[in-house]
Amino acid sequence: MSHLEDDMQLILMAKGGDESAFGKLYALHQNRVRVIVGRYVQDRDEVDDLMQVVFMKVFQGLRHFRGESAFTTWLTRIAVNVGWSHLRDRQSRRNKLEIVAQHMPESVSATTPEDSMIKKERHQLLTQGLRTLPKMQQRALWLRYMKGLSYREIMWEMQAPLGTVKIWLYRGRHHLKRVLETRGWEQEAGIAWAD
Repeated sequence: MSHLEDDMQLILMAKGGDESAFGKLYALHQNRVRVIVGRYVQDRDEVDDLMQVVFMKVFQGLRHFRGESAFTTWLTRIAVNVGWSHLRDRQSRRNKLEIVAQHMPESVSATTPEDSMIKKERHQLLTQGLRTLPKMQQRALWLRYMKGLSYREIMWEMQAPLGTVKIWLYRGRHHLKRVLETRGWEQEAGIAWAD
């Protein structure tokens, strides 16, 4: 049996509700997707995040796949679109991160030049820390802490499973916590890490 026949059989089974069939499709094609999204990002966590987005889109769109082109062609198109979308969003994300840093809770009032300098330095640190996060973690933190959305609202906004949203928030919070700890500013930042 050829790869094309294998794919079509697994697709039909997955459309019929067989979750293990989709798992097999994932196993067969994950390396292809990893290579494609790896052209757009270098960070391993970010590659993993984009892979999740690609396969989530594949899962959601599978019922509309009719086999007019090879599954690998369709999958590649989705992966490329996710990669390009990521690059387009990068500049927009940077602008939003500046706003996030400006609105983080402050425990020190900028009443003296020293306080003003601490506040500015803290904002720079938070901005730098946020920029090191993969795209999905940045967006999840933005929606949770700046827009005040619930986990379920973030799930709908980002079109991601609840478990994935929780992972993005967990990883993002802990990364930022480590960044703040290196500067001894964990307490001053006033961020509620436990959620």
